[in-house]
Amino acid sequence: MATRGGTSIKDLLNPGSKGFKELKLDLDGMTEQKAVDLIKKNPKVMRRPLLTDGIKLAIGFNPEEYSSFIEAE
Repeated sequence: MATRGGTSIKDLLNPGSKGFKELKLDLDGMTEQKAVDLIKKNPKVMRRPLLTDGIKLAIGFNPEEYSSFIEAE
């Protein structure tokens, strides 16, 4: 999903989340594969919500970005 949205797996992580803080992780020193493994084991460390149309990806709560998913009629 991250790759399709033109972002990295690490961008899906929320270092401000309670779960991320409790694990005392170093985002800068984390590899993409470690990020994948972390999300598999602890999905609550991801930014939410995720919105996609299969091509674009919006990460986190951003109403302005969501508007790009809505087509004007």
